[in-house]
Amino acid sequence: MTYKPVEVDRDRLITDLHGLADFLARNPQLPVPRYGPVSIRVHARYDTDATTEDEAIAEVERIAALLGVPTRVEYGQHVACADFGTVAYEAILVTQSWKDRRAAQDSYRDNISTDPPMGA
Repeated sequence: MTYKPVEVDRDRLITDLHGLADFLARNPQLPVPRYGPVSIRVHARYDTDATTEDEAIAEVERIAALLGVPTRVEYGQHVACADFGTVAYEAILVTQSWKDRRAAQDSYRDNISTDPPMGA
């Protein structure tokens, strides 16, 4: 199965989540993730109306206030997460400066080998 992004409206998403929960309840032989949480992740830059990084950061903070949780900022990520037992709702933004830093770190990846040199 190939994943194709599909724009989903709010009511459809909620209906589909209920459908999945009902389906799993009717089919107890199907495995579910053993180690959670399962999460719904909202990317503030892509899943909201934010058009700049500053607006996306403000959106994560707005969502955190609605969820009643603090915003965590670590490793270039702004995260608001509310846990509902084994299910979580998370809003996230990874800053461009962090993405650039990771890209710079990874730029050397092809030049490093743990294999011994040929003929050694």
